[in-house]
Amino acid sequence: MSAARPVAAILIPTHDHAATLDLAVRSALEQTVAEIEVVVIGDGVGDDTREVVTGLTREDPRVRFLDLPKGPNHGEIHRGTAIEGTSAEIVCYLCDDDLLLPEHVESMAELLAEADFANSQNGCLERDGSWHPIFSDLSSPVFREWTVRRPGWGGVGLTGTAHTAAAYRRLPHGWRTTPPGHEPDQHMWEQFLVEPWVRAATAMRITAVQFPSHREGRAELSPAERREEVVAWRDSLADPEGRARFEEAAYRALIALATHEQIKRDEFELRLPSAESNRMAAESRLATAEASLRAVESTRTWRLRSFLMRSSLVRALARATGRRRSP
Repeated sequence: MSAARPVAAILIPTHDHAATLDLAVRSALEQTVAEIEVVVIGDGVGDDTREVVTGLTREDPRVRFLDLPKGPNHGEIHRGTAIEGTSAEIVCYLCDDDLLLPEHVESMAELLAEADFANSQNGCLERDGSWHPIFSDLSSPVFREWTVRRPGWGGVGLTGTAHTAAAYRRLPHGWRTTPPGHEPDQHMWEQFLVEPWVRAATAMRITAVQFPSHREGRAELSPAERREEVVAWRDSLADPEGRARFEEAAYRALIALATHEQIKRDEFELRLPSAESNRMAAESRLATAEASLRAVESTRTWRLRSFLMRSSLVRALARATGRRRSP
């Protein structure tokens, strides 16, 4: 590590994913911002994981390893230990079987210059290669309230989320063992979202890619098969054409979700007190979807199809929100 204060600490908790850990760590190291440290948090790891991390620390001095005994639940308390030991300005998170895209830290640093808590546009990859978007807009008071009221939802995951170190240290508890019935990460993020002083934001870019083990039968895959899937996506996303195709498909899925007439309508109607609040929520979803559309318009793949896609999607947005708009 350089003596200079790192811009970001990227925390990677791990227990038994030695087959994919090096892929996650290397994606964290290949950021457009070089002034980072990557902290691998060992939560009762085995010798196979220690061997992987030892090789990584030899390759790059920015990698640090906390080899800790197995903690309660998912070892959440160890994440607090890692934050206590960093001098970085911001803290980013990455699961040991996910990937960060090269501009993730840059994107989070830009958001956190004016915010305390932030995340990448959220979603995960299915086994068939499709992108499953998880609608997220941390800047929306409606979304913040909705997130806090659904403790088991897990709509803001670990991978792709970030916060300033200063804001974390103002919280009443920080990382602690999660009580039954709560998602570990969501339990932590609620501390940020209930504080009125916390400024939160969601990026319009997708800069983190998740491969959740509980979806699509991944729990039944062998370690070698899990690694093969992540390697294939790493290589595809490193290719400009592959990245353009992924972004177009991912934004299509996000816009489709945002414009679906029944998008979480029951949840909003149960929780929001008036028709005006529902209208404001729809307006917020429309603004987010249109911003996503603009973000992808510069890609080559998008430009080849822009006229037909834009006209049809804008009409769908108008129908979903009850607004009369021309393409």
